[in-house]
Amino acid sequence: MTRRFAIATATATFVLLLIGGLVNPTGSSLACPDWPLCHGTAFPEMTGGVLYEHTHRLAATTVGILTIVLAVLLLRERRRDPLLARLGVLAVVMVCVQGVLGGLTVLYQLPDWISIAHLGLSMLFFLLLVFIAVRAGGAPRVAVSPRLARKLREASFAIWLQIVLGAVVRHTGSALACVNDLPLCRGQVWPDFLGGKIHMAHRIFGVLVALFAIEVSIRAARELGGGLRRLAVAVPALVVAQIALGVWTVLSMVHLHIVETHLAVGVLLLLSLSVLAMRTEAAR
Repeated sequence: MTRRFAIATATATFVLLLIGGLVNPTGSSLACPDWPLCHGTAFPEMTGGVLYEHTHRLAATTVGILTIVLAVLLLRERRRDPLLARLGVLAVVMVCVQGVLGGLTVLYQLPDWISIAHLGLSMLFFLLLVFIAVRAGGAPRVAVSPRLARKLREASFAIWLQIVLGAVVRHTGSALACVNDLPLCRGQVWPDFLGGKIHMAHRIFGVLVALFAIEVSIRAARELGGGLRRLAVAVPALVVAQIALGVWTVLSMVHLHIVETHLAVGVLLLLSLSVLAMRTEAAR
């Protein structure tokens, strides 16, 4: 039961990430100028930007409640796995911090660093829930070469960092800094204005991370079998899709559906490599 509930909570968090990804691109970040209420009520008229912003808040509240219930379940089973109990408490702390960051984002009128921290922590919270679900399943880790075990962790961190860098692009208003210009930015590899530098940093680092993720996934596919091998084989396809979506995002002038799909595939890529890292360990 605990594992199924952990999976349900992680799934709800994935949906929350996607809903959150709609708030900024639709210009809805301050549609509710107050917090935790929206225009002084918990049930505002769900139209315009309020639809996106308040739906995000309601989804976040749901995830918060699910996280608390999950922590209670894990604490009840702490004798069987004390680590899971501690991780359940950590998840509650993280979701509370996320709520505070969300509130500060509104109250302080969208400061970039808080918005970026909010996104970065949300991804770590999602991975924590995934780890809880994986560990609660009780499946033993698969022994792989120390080199692969290390590279899987590094690749997961690199993908997370690239997602955070994408948040920097979004929240600094750099998404349109290099409009309709590929692979350069206004004819330059490293333009002389800040927005262009941020945008190109995301592109360049994205290429490096993509190559690294493909290399690691090929190694994993060679060493692993069964479901883990299929997961490793899926990584290159996700990488190619993510690069294509990144190009399409620029050419489409940051079309909402494409941006949202870009985020979704990025999270799935992070999930895939992280699960591979969680399910494996260095052979002794």
